Amino acid sequence: MKASVLVITYNHERFIRQALDSVLAQQTEFEFEILISEDCSTDATRQIVQEYAKAHPAKIRLLLSEQNICSPFVVERGIKAARGEFIALLEGDDYWTSPEKLQKQITLMERHPECVLSWHTSDVVDADGNWLDTFRNPFSLIAHTIEDFLAHEPEAFTASVIIRNSIPEIPEWYRSCPGGDYPLWVIALQYGTAEYLDEVLSAYRVHSGGYWSALNDVSKREFGLSCYRAVYRNLGAKYRPFMQKTLARYWRVLAAGQLQAGQNEVSRSTAREGLKECPRAPLLMILAYAPWAWMPLWRLYRLARRITGHRARQQAW
Repeated sequence: MKASVLVITYNHERFIRQALDSVLAQQTEFEFEILISEDCSTDATRQIVQEYAKAHPAKIRLLLSEQNICSPFVVERGIKAARGEFIALLEGDDYWTSPEKLQKQITLMERHPECVLSWHTSDVVDADGNWLDTFRNPFSLIAHTIEDFLAHEPEAFTASVIIRNSIPEIPEWYRSCPGGDYPLWVIALQYGTAEYLDEVLSAYRVHSGGYWSALNDVSKREFGLSCYRAVYRNLGAKYRPFMQKTLARYWRVLAAGQLQAGQNEVSRSTAREGLKECPRAPLLMILAYAPWAWMPLWRLYRLARRITGHRARQQAW
């Protein structure tokens, strides 16, 4: 079996048909299977995936939770069950936009035997599939190693990622991560390199029912920090020098968001906590000990962006 497509789904009854149809539409020179890891949905998602499995018994296998067990476990069991040489991932509210997605990406990885992870450009759409943006991270073109991912953190949407089915063992700490995507990418990259395909082959959907979309800005920043800290603490001490700058940015972004939300004392406490892990971060020092200076600096930064026309990364501050 050349490839396994792992579809992770929970409460996606409105979207799961489009996701599965986009997989079934793939035109490949090789065989592939579809694993649907469904996490005890409270809507009609389970009935829909059972319907698809009944219609395609030779193609689709179901992995069903008896109770909701959350994303990292749902992903891990799918990886363990995969028979393919490559594993493509897709969340049930996203979809692939090209019938050549699997073929193009796996061909790319086969040209690079050392490649264990590949990803591509993605569109961002709303609940109805209307285009909102095309996401191109400026670091994607230069990210080939685990050190690149740790230092620059190029964002790879789940629907764009294929990993080589060569991870000897998924570490226990992965199961306790608040989010399973980025930690899985860096776990895989311990065993090889990454390649990026600058083509739009998938769509990431933003909708009110999505876990991420439902979070406010501060909660999103808390989630991102928790996820990155889990990687920082568990991946291995030799990788920490590559992660310090990014870790400091996560602390800074959270503290700044809390300050902008009027949570002044919480912001100072967050910044001081961050300085324990990142003692040489000057912007964290400002947030911890001179927060009154932060907003003038932020306004100056935004003014400079307007003058220069520079489109910085959203999380730069």
